[in-house]
Amino acid sequence: MENGKLINEIIGYEPNINVGVTSEALKSLVEDESRNIEILDKNLEAKRLYHFILCDEKREVKPLFRALRNGGYLISLVDFEDDMLYDTGFSALNRMDGLLIAKKVHSWNDW
Repeated sequence: MENGKLINEIIGYEPNINVGVTSEALKSLVEDESRNIEILDKNLEAKRLYHFILCDEKREVKPLFRALRNGGYLISLVDFEDDMLYDTGFSALNRMDGLLIAKKVHSWNDW
């Protein structure tokens, strides 16, 4: 995957980072022995668990938002509408090299 190096640089190499991914391909892309990586199922019910979520398919945004820790990032290979992300509670949206990067600053509406 052409964005693999950039994605790994965004995540960084600190130990014990919780990363949720939406596919096996993304898991193999970011796999590192110091990271805790889980493939997210469609019925995601986690709350404030992941530092990063990597997404390569259109999914409902609210469960992804809820699963991120405050200060966590959604890194998506597919685009989502800005208004939907802002309405959900994401902020600091950025697009670069085909990636959408959205930050969860706080949980004022953790649904």
